Amino acid sequence: MSKKYLEIRDLKVSFNTFEGVKNILDLEHLEIDKGQTLGLVGESGSGKSVLALALLKLLPMPPAIIESGQIFFKGKDLLLASEKEMRQIRGKDISMIFQDPMSTLNPVFTVGEQIIRVIRNNRKLNRKDAEKKAVEMIELVKLPDAKNAMKKYPHELSGGQRQRIIIAIALSCGAEFIIADEPTRNLDVTIQAGILKLLAELKRELNITILFIANNLGLV
Repeated sequence: MSKKYLEIRDLKVSFNTFEGVKNILDLEHLEIDKGQTLGLVGESGSGKSVLALALLKLLPMPPAIIESGQIFFKGKDLLLASEKEMRQIRGKDISMIFQDPMSTLNPVFTVGEQIIRVIRNNRKLNRKDAEKKAVEMIELVKLPDAKNAMKKYPHELSGGQRQRIIIAIALSCGAEFIIADEPTRNLDVTIQAGILKLLAELKRELNITILFIANNLGLV
């Protein structure tokens, strides 16, 4: 049991490969206080995204193996939580901003429809209320003409706009802890600055906690 908002202890993750078992992540201790932004920096392949997926219990098992460790979130060890319990936590308590919006968004549905589906699955709202909430979320992430943006398909948006939609989806169900997994990786420097500014503003407005993962110390 931990009284910390988020605390990770002795987390070791390995993967079964053709060359045998490979240790990918060996994290002795990490803790984050509520309302804090913590930057986690490491080179590609160092296990940053593995940590993010482990937090949400989304690692593919097999080939992933959690050899040891504890992940306490508000006193509860997530590694001991059932899948039903994790479905209640994902989106509503903890959400993730992925590094590649084009692989996260479904190309055959409008971005509005995708936000609406997430909201209806997690908040049990009717269609009309979910649409209204989706528009509010697009406005929250500073995309102009939100109602028109709802009708767009992912390929009709720029990289920065798609990432803002991903942030809107991550926040749409009231998550208080956001894992930002290299959210500006595929964006140019100017757009990166806009996304970083947006995350800082949202943190202040919503009092969210952020784990910001990057391979660039300058960004952090």
